[in-house]
Amino acid sequence: MILTKTEESRLLDSMAMKDYGIPEMVLMENAGSAIVRLTEDRVHWDGAFTVVVCGTGNNGGDGFVAARYAAGKGARVMVLLMGNEAHMSDASTLYKLVVEKMGIPVISIRTAEEGAPYIHDADIIVDALIGTGLSSEVKGEKAVLISLMNEAQGIIISADVPSGMITDTGKPAGVVVDADYTVALGSIKRGHVLYPGSSYTGGLLYSPIGIPEEARVDFPVRLVEREDIFNVLPVRNRVSHKGKNGFIGIFAGSDGMEGAALLAGQGALYAGGGKVAVVTTKKAASLLAGKIPELMVSSIGEGPCFSEKDCGAALEKAKAYDVIAIGPGLGRAEETQKFVKRLVMGWDKTILIDADGLYALKEQQVDLTKCPGRLILTPHVGEFAHLTGLSPAEVEKERIDGAIRFAVENHVVLVLKGAPTVTAMPDGRAWVNTTGNPGMATGGMGDTLTGIITALAGQGMNGSCAAMAGVYLHGLAGDLAAEKASVGYRASDLARLVPLARERVMEGK
Repeated sequence: MILTKTEESRLLDSMAMKDYGIPEMVLMENAGSAIVRLTEDRVHWDGAFTVVVCGTGNNGGDGFVAARYAAGKGARVMVLLMGNEAHMSDASTLYKLVVEKMGIPVISIRTAEEGAPYIHDADIIVDALIGTGLSSEVKGEKAVLISLMNEAQGIIISADVPSGMITDTGKPAGVVVDADYTVALGSIKRGHVLYPGSSYTGGLLYSPIGIPEEARVDFPVRLVEREDIFNVLPVRNRVSHKGKNGFIGIFAGSDGMEGAALLAGQGALYAGGGKVAVVTTKKAASLLAGKIPELMVSSIGEGPCFSEKDCGAALEKAKAYDVIAIGPGLGRAEETQKFVKRLVMGWDKTILIDADGLYALKEQQVDLTKCPGRLILTPHVGEFAHLTGLSPAEVEKERIDGAIRFAVENHVVLVLKGAPTVTAMPDGRAWVNTTGNPGMATGGMGDTLTGIITALAGQGMNGSCAAMAGVYLHGLAGDLAAEKASVGYRASDLARLVPLARERVMEGK
């Protein structure tokens, strides 16, 4: 399922019409019918007083079609039309005429106040006022009309996008419809999943409106769905043994920050790592040993944190590992930064770098393109801001495109954590995650994700697939935890649910 910007949405429609010969009227018919069909099990149409608020763009045309289908479901329907009717397309004009011939009232309004009594009394409001073409702030009577919709008690269903939402960013153009449901048409839009657009969208439903899947092949940004993970997760057979499921090495922890190492190791175990070894400092190792019996704990060096002189021993240990992770709880001492640089520059397999490891990359000016290994970086917004020199606000403004640009320029897989998490690939593609919830905003979740992704890479998955699948499973485990308590579950609780999340994916649940 692709995730589009405004220009990409237009291109997709154009391809459907020009390359596949699908008339605009057919796309509009499919769109309008989907608005009603996809909400049938959520909204009671029969007998509901339904007000369809249309603009004069093609979004309004979708609304006219929806009015017809709503009437077919037994709704008492009327249409409010705001805007210059001379701007309506031939398809929209035709569907307006069809609605009028059916006896459905169509009232053209110049001021929001003219429509206020109808909106106030509506059981259902279909928002088809402004579509994806919005390029400036909504002002005047349209802004007032949107405010009236938001103040009404009726259920609001937005056609394609909530009116007033900027499609590419999800930000409001002054004022925006606060929808209960949005039916995305042809493609999911970036604004549907980026904050704050995700909060305006409400329950997100989707219809391909008849556009062939082949038309979507070359679009670079996609939403991760269960089927995507099902297709890449390794399946074990009867002759599988621990040696075939990866020997995972995790360089993590320091004196006083032992927990991060334990959480990363725990995440790797629950994600199915064949053998998991945590390498930490001497004191930390003494505290961690035996906490989780299945976790192999050892130490290098004598100090409270890793130093450059420990790198030889680290590289020697790493020879036995199939994949390594480095970063959680390391600390930011300069000697530790140098340790990270030498390890990253001296190891030629898959390596995941997180937390304090990311800090070291920036401070030691590591040229990622010259690292011999296959790198997976997993920063949150603050860490990515430090890596790039941008402000957190600038990172959020280009959450998807900025992640892709960094991954391409540095030849890495980049997992930009947050809402939503974006996994960007060095070939310019990106996957936007659909699982997870606010209850996961607590300490240790990132360390657990480090272990999960590293373990999946150790089971034979390439870095891109391991990152994409790890993020999805991590979020799904959080959703499973939230079924019992929406807030207050710990990273350890989530880790224990990763096997169940993996089972849900494989069973198609």
